[in-house]
Amino acid sequence: MRIQIVMSLVGKLLYIFGAFLVIPFIYSILFETAYWSFCITAILSILLGGLLVLGGNKSKTFSLRDGFLVVSSTWILTMLLGAFPFIISGVLVNPMDALFESMSGITATGATVISDVDSIPKSFILWRGLMHWIGGMGIIVLILSFLRNLGADAAHFFNAEASVPKPGVVLPRIQSIASKLWTLYVIFTIICFIMLCLGGIDPFDALNYAFSIIATGGLTPTTAGTFLYSQNTYICVVFILFMIIAGGNFAVYYNVIQKGFSALFSDFETRMYWLVLVIGILITFISLYFQSNSMDIGQVFQDAAFTLVSIQTGSGFAVSDYDLWPAAAQMMLFIASFFGGCSGSTTGGVKIIRLIILIKSSIIYLRKAIHPDMVQVVRINGKPLPDKWVHMTQQFIFLYLMIYVISVFLMTCFGLSTGDALQIVTAFQSNVGLAFGGYGPTDSFALLPLGAKGVAIVDMLLGRLELFTILVMLHPQFWEGYFIKKDTTKRYRIL
Repeated sequence: MRIQIVMSLVGKLLYIFGAFLVIPFIYSILFETAYWSFCITAILSILLGGLLVLGGNKSKTFSLRDGFLVVSSTWILTMLLGAFPFIISGVLVNPMDALFESMSGITATGATVISDVDSIPKSFILWRGLMHWIGGMGIIVLILSFLRNLGADAAHFFNAEASVPKPGVVLPRIQSIASKLWTLYVIFTIICFIMLCLGGIDPFDALNYAFSIIATGGLTPTTAGTFLYSQNTYICVVFILFMIIAGGNFAVYYNVIQKGFSALFSDFETRMYWLVLVIGILITFISLYFQSNSMDIGQVFQDAAFTLVSIQTGSGFAVSDYDLWPAAAQMMLFIASFFGGCSGSTTGGVKIIRLIILIKSSIIYLRKAIHPDMVQVVRINGKPLPDKWVHMTQQFIFLYLMIYVISVFLMTCFGLSTGDALQIVTAFQSNVGLAFGGYGPTDSFALLPLGAKGVAIVDMLLGRLELFTILVMLHPQFWEGYFIKKDTTKRYRIL
């Protein structure tokens, strides 16, 4: 059965996840009361991984369906296991709250149900940061970095986790690419940590911020969060710089190492990403400056730049209460939350590459309406993009909007106003983690209705896995060969 192949790979992933759980356990032993909840969960993760590996199949031949199932299973299992330490220790008594916090961490959304972060043990703050960091670049990319014996079919797992166009990527080299991406990820994290320490931030807080910034997460090690640094220009600049870096394509950064900065400036998506950020910052700044009472143009620009970059990249940090901003500036933030960063980044949202493809294909469609016989294709970086990627982009946008509308409707069914539902679903589906009003930068999601938290958990997972990975499993044909088969009447039967 093909399910045995999936079991083996998921088991190996749980080994790695269990190893990460040991880190906060060791920290709790060294610096505070030992929290055995981490040790228990680590043992559970490793034992479950061992059972899956023993019952699995070590085949090196995988299909794209296997990739979808491995990716989805891994994210769901790590979310469940990530919640255990909160529940066992009593830090979060309500299991739904623990699942929400875990999913928010592992998907790098950054929304929290913990209103007073200062009151929880630091080992749990470290665990939240680690979950961000593990999930930021992608759990599957992590395993591809460690397990080099998966063969050329490893590309299926890479494709299953992020269904965005990757022109120019040679699939048999996916494992090598994954290893280099994680190396860059670690290097950026270390540099960010050092620069934050140089700005006077406590090393523990700096480490957690570095985890969160590079993963474009948003969970903070203190209740006040980044509001503490609203007057510190150096710290704000470091945050802005690394949030922009994290929103860029890590594969392009690797090309910069090989070919120089020309590789960075020649990438069309990167240039458009910068352009969108600049336009968004200017609109936010102009709206904020001319409709505020502040005469400090530097502070206003800093607040506008920090907040816009944070929202668009899905980082979810704030140095200003934008609930008090003019409506035009708030609308710019709301629009930016849909955009996201580049493909191959740690951000959520629609992604700049999809917006480019959608705009270019729409222009071609309009031209063909005038000149029906015209032959023209979408090009990215001078290379023609296969029609399947154009169609997939259009399907993604449709599904994204459909899921958005359904989620907003469900949120209103659980008692939220239409305005709150629109903002909250955007925050979760785009993995931003920040909304407006009662769920804005100075609030938590602790008071969100129980059913709405369930919708939020699903939205965070769908947003992080680019919709297709989860939705494709809703079709019965997906499970053919795993748990069901067709009989002679072409009806599906359980194996």
